[in-house]
Amino acid sequence: MKISKFIYAAVVGGVLASCQSVDTPMFSDKDAFVAFDSKTTSIAENAAREVKIPISLVASKGLDVSVGFEIDTTAYAGKNAAKEGVNYRLKNTSNTLSFTADGEMVAYISIEPIDNDDYNGDVCFDIKLSAPEGCNLGANYTTTVTISDDDHPLAAAGILGTYTASGVSPFEDDNGATFTWTCEVVKDADYIDRVWFTQIVPTESGAVYKSVMGTVSADFKSITINAGQDLGTYGSTYTLSLDFNGASSATAYVSNNTIAINTFVLASAASGGETVGYLTGVRTLTLTKVEE
Repeated sequence: MKISKFIYAAVVGGVLASCQSVDTPMFSDKDAFVAFDSKTTSIAENAAREVKIPISLVASKGLDVSVGFEIDTTAYAGKNAAKEGVNYRLKNTSNTLSFTADGEMVAYISIEPIDNDDYNGDVCFDIKLSAPEGCNLGANYTTTVTISDDDHPLAAAGILGTYTASGVSPFEDDNGATFTWTCEVVKDADYIDRVWFTQIVPTESGAVYKSVMGTVSADFKSITINAGQDLGTYGSTYTLSLDFNGASSATAYVSNNTIAINTFVLASAASGGETVGYLTGVRTLTLTKVEE
């Protein structure tokens, strides 16, 4: 105990001494930099308006500085590279952004998406800041812009979107409680007939869920979901997997803005490779689309 107290006192004393000797750092003009607010930007093809992408000047005060920018599709060549005049219009009249000492400390690159009636998939391009004058480039000097195609057939079929999920607990201890939560049904990045359910089982404190995949039928009336998919984790001990009461898969039926799974939907928990039981679940699952 005496040793612990002695060490503690020495550490505290050292901290106090160091605090007294350290001067408050000053942010000078030479440290100023410009950067995108985010490394990624998503734009809906049918946004029907200009989308402004912010670039901030980080400085102690306004400064007369500028920075250039360029659009680069090298990373997406041969697959999903966006084309100016086909997928979007750049509305800036100059590829230089200017800041002034008495002006705003944010500037914008304006992109107008071009809508069409064809499904071409999402397209991307990078915007890179370059040639700063009177300032530096920050870490976020590049942003990746994704233009989301609104003509995806699963969107047209009304499958993609936000849903309210609900179901009755199958466990006796819950006394027939009804669970409700939010689930997103989103498209797959590569396969046109696949969707992902962001949360297919009820919310449970301590659980971190993963999305599960389903395959949509050609007539858009059903979705096949395989059991055994990785559902995530519960605490630091348990792994979760999707279980349909022992069945290898389940069919989700699509009709009138609802998706229904008429069987048990369960989160099976395992530790050390051995199944220990179920964390949560519902007897049947109904997803009701949220009106936008």
